Amino acid sequence: MRSLRRIFQILFIVIFYLLFLLTSYPMASKVPAQFFLRLDPLVGLSAAVSARTLAVVTLPAILLLLFTLVLGRFFCGWICPLGSTIDGFDGAAGNHKKKMKHLPLKGVKLFILIAVFVGAVGSVQLAGWVDPISLYTRTVNAVIYPVFVLFMDGLMGIFLSVGFLERGGYVVYDFLRGFVLPIQTVTFQGSVILGLFFLAILALGFIQSRFWCQNICPLGAFLSLFSRWRLYRRKVSDACTSCGLCRQYCRMDAIGEDYKITDHGECISCMDCQVICPVQAISFGFQKKIQPSPVDFNRRRLLTGGVAGLLSIGLIKTGYTQVTRKGYAVRPPGAIEEGEFLDRCVRCGKCIRVCSSVGAGLQHAMLETGWEGFLSPVLIPTTGYCEYTCNLCGQVCPTGAIRPLPLKERQERKIGTAHFDKTRCIPWYYGEDCMVCEEHCPLPEKAIQFRESEVVTIDGRNATVFLPFVKENICIGCGICVNRCPLEGHRGIYLTHADEMRY
Repeated sequence: MRSLRRIFQILFIVIFYLLFLLTSYPMASKVPAQFFLRLDPLVGLSAAVSARTLAVVTLPAILLLLFTLVLGRFFCGWICPLGSTIDGFDGAAGNHKKKMKHLPLKGVKLFILIAVFVGAVGSVQLAGWVDPISLYTRTVNAVIYPVFVLFMDGLMGIFLSVGFLERGGYVVYDFLRGFVLPIQTVTFQGSVILGLFFLAILALGFIQSRFWCQNICPLGAFLSLFSRWRLYRRKVSDACTSCGLCRQYCRMDAIGEDYKITDHGECISCMDCQVICPVQAISFGFQKKIQPSPVDFNRRRLLTGGVAGLLSIGLIKTGYTQVTRKGYAVRPPGAIEEGEFLDRCVRCGKCIRVCSSVGAGLQHAMLETGWEGFLSPVLIPTTGYCEYTCNLCGQVCPTGAIRPLPLKERQERKIGTAHFDKTRCIPWYYGEDCMVCEEHCPLPEKAIQFRESEVVTIDGRNATVFLPFVKENICIGCGICVNRCPLEGHRGIYLTHADEMRY
């Protein structure tokens, strides 16, 4: 059974990365890009509470909870891509071979879970920051995949520089380019922060095997509440010699000092104890009569988690950076009204991933929209733009924070307005003709137009120049004009969310 579990872990990791790669332009409509996020009950339920709607709770998430009542935390041990990655790292680092340290920290994840739901009641979306599927999805997109691409580009460069390998290298490179490797190299705002956080999660394995899963993961805490009633359980026969090996090497510290007692809320059915038992006294199977495992909910933890959730509401909702949304924080086309958008958005980065394959304009927000909008998607036109022929961000959003729009409607959906900075724009300031922004404007009736004018240049000459201006009633705010502006640093044109159209 342990070998079967490893096969399932590898299978679901492969499915996760395959779906990640398929989430790119032009994406086939049948690709279930949100599969893992729709399977996540914490994502759906926290967004539902925060947005005051059940529309984001999906059938796969409900089915997962029902299966958890039968099989326990099988998702954590067999499916979760973050859990499988942690297992792989712990295995490579030899952490599984160490004796388990029994730390009194399991209640921390329940504390975090309480804080998440109390925050959701106050319309503060905390789950997206700490939910393992959201966390892993954005980390793969912003950290793991770019590092992989950088490594592969360097490796292919070596192959292509060696004479007898050059022809084969080009064949391999052409095969990889456009699917495994992106057409364009994309960088992501906040990738250092996300990368350090992910490395910290892995490094905690040196303290305790699966430290994140045991002590921090709020999804694990949520599933453990259902898993305590599980029907498929660990059983220990009278052949047990009380050698203690099962407890020493249980990766979830789910076995008590009495080795026949199991915390079924923590057990992820990894089967390690069954394999390591020298007398084959341990088995797994269904039981008709069950005694639910106790939940570590004490009054102090309930109060502390509740207070933490309330403090998050107060600090995030009333913090200085939340007083006003900065004008250049432009949301994707199809984004719903800002308040509900922040309630629904779980910061998974799916929209950012699909955008990186075409316009590469969407990035994780830092503090452009305050702490409440931290890691939510914003369009930053200096790094990319919103592709006029793309409407995929709404198709991959798992919670409806971005509505799926027909392409024609998306092309008419105004997300912002471009403005010229007359102290930087080449025609306005330097008195020299430049038409780059107008040439790249994708609209049939150009949103950037010109009027011929006599100007005095900065060196005192009289010159006839075509001065650009924005027809604000036409501009949809795609940002390609900003992205293509030839000026380095501060561009001669900028984008704001003025006159945006939201649902």
